[in-house]
Amino acid sequence: MTDRHDNERTLSLEELVVSHSYEMLALITVLEKKGILDRGEIIEVIKELRDSQG
Repeated sequence: MTDRHDNERTLSLEELVVSHSYEMLALITVLEKKGILDRGEIIEVIKELRDSQG
């Protein structure tokens, strides 16, 4: 038995990934519009993080 409230529901992994993707895209878009960063910088950091992981 779980202690969830009636208005809560469990998200599937797919729903969670899609939701996270939209959140990240929104954040990147806002930062890009404000001139704080550009997508190229994001790609560079992603590559650096992937390289450092293994």
